[in-house]
Order: sequence, then C-alpha cells, then structure tokens
Amino acid sequence: MLTNERDVSERVQGLMAAADRLDVDGFVGHFSADADFHNPIGMVLRGREEIRALHEKLYSPHPPPGFPSFASARATGRVQSVRMVGANVAVVDWAWTQHGGTVDGVEWPDRRGTNTTVWRRDEGGEWRVVVWRDKDFPAGFEPPPGYGA
Repeated sequence: MLTNERDVSERVQGLMAAADRLDVDGFVGHFSADADFHNPIGMVLRGREEIRALHEKLYSPHPPPGFPSFASARATGRVQSVRMVGANVAVVDWAWTQHGGTVDGVEWPDRRGTNTTVWRRDEGGEWRVVVWRDKDFPAGFEPPPGYGA
C-alpha cells in the first residue's frame, strides 16, 4: 500500500474508533470545515458545526424524541478500498455494521451498510473528510453472487 493510501486508511480507522467511543470531538475533528454529510435517511448537513450538532444528539443516551441514540450501540468497520484521485484527494469505501442503537428507548434491528467518503489533505498536511455518503442496506439484503457488499 502506498504511503498516501496508508495515511488515509489510518485516518479512516481513527474516525471509526472515535465514532465507536462516542467521541464527538474526535469524530468531527476528522471533517473539513466545509464538509457535506448525507446520512442513510436523507439528512443533508453542511459544515462541521451541523455535523457536530447531529452527532451530539446521536451519541447522547437521552436524545430528543424521535432521534436515534447510539449511546449503547457498537459498530464495526472494514475499509474496502482507498483510491487516490490526485496527490491530495482520496475516495474511500468501507463496510459497516451496527448493533444496539435505540429510538425512544426501543432497540433498533441490527444494521449494516457501506460508506463512501472523499478525503482531502489540508494545508497542514492532515487528511479530512470533505464528502460523506452513508448507505444502509434493507433488512435481509444479500448482494447477488459476485457483487459483495
């Protein structure tokens, strides 16, 4: 693996670890100030502060009514690919699972999906997410043979 790909992959692992620790600052710190974030239910967020505001709710054991809570959830992630599309831009795909999320105190079914992010190296040399696209697979989904997710 090339140095840039390895550096980006390590940043992805750091982002996933921060999410699993429910570390809002650590998670949001991986995003550029102008990042955009699309989640599986169609929420579109612009900028680090909107991303922070959502994740403060999601990571809380007592979010506002109707918001999911990931406070008791555990997730896994596996980088599927890192593709350099320039010296300072990478596209990363990873597969994820989540268990233990709740909404209004009722446990959600286990979830899984994929995520595609675009990372850009900033002026200080740090890789940060500029684009986040999360996909949630329907319960029972299995990809056709030869098209693993």
